[in-house]
Amino acid sequence: MKTELELINICVLNAGYARTSMRWSGTGLSSPFVRLYYIKAGCAEISMPDAHFRAKPGCMYIVPSFVPHSITCEAGLEFYYLFVYERYGQQTDLFDIYTFPHEVEANEAIDLLFENYCNYYPELNLPYQTAEEFYAHPSYQEYVVRYTNMDRYEKMQLQGFVWIVGSFFMKHAHKRIDDIDDRVLRVMAYVKDNIQQDMTTESLARIACVTKAHLGRLFRETLGQSPIQFVLRTRIQHAQRLLMTTSHSIAGIAAKVGFNDVSYFVRLFRQKIGFTPQEYREQLK
Repeated sequence: MKTELELINICVLNAGYARTSMRWSGTGLSSPFVRLYYIKAGCAEISMPDAHFRAKPGCMYIVPSFVPHSITCEAGLEFYYLFVYERYGQQTDLFDIYTFPHEVEANEAIDLLFENYCNYYPELNLPYQTAEEFYAHPSYQEYVVRYTNMDRYEKMQLQGFVWIVGSFFMKHAHKRIDDIDDRVLRVMAYVKDNIQQDMTTESLARIACVTKAHLGRLFRETLGQSPIQFVLRTRIQHAQRLLMTTSHSIAGIAAKVGFNDVSYFVRLFRQKIGFTPQEYREQLK
């Protein structure tokens, strides 16, 4: 029987410490998991569609899932990292409801938390010591399975770690609007729970018990996009999750996220993400 504890829908993929020995940069990155960084020494530059900043010691930084970004790390950069995956379900994405700051100041408690958790769970650290170790490290699919098979108390410990770190960002978060209309939340939950089904603005309006035009206004006011744009975005994001966490074929993933036409799925994925589904899967490896 599923208990409330099992309904907490986050999965800790990686937590660890790293120090760069040379200058490194990555462009066009887009991950189906949230990236959190705590800078200990050195500097780095992070670019996202809505922000560009120079990361500095003593601060934490967040890169939301599915946000394209670029990172340039100087030699000697020391940092902790925490990669968190939100498993697919009916829950509303916090990033749909809140605007979070990209940078917050840390404190001694955060310092101790990262140090202790990384020492306690060394298996979550990405192997950065040698190129051979890095290229041989487990796939993200294996990390998800590893977390799923952990004892409940370990999941509780790791989730507690995530919520404490996340609270530093939530403290300065702002709601996109003061009150999220229940009808919008109802449609969002329906889309996520029925992602394989055909959907039109008319069918979604029936779920919300409003007219097609009114539903469009509600979504634009709340999320800044139409209901169908939200459906397509949700399908592509779920495809990104499946490409990371499963070995399903591209055709199989297209079907699982509601695309009957594989060619259209590939074209749309490339248009939204900048890579074909296969290229994206290779990039995640």
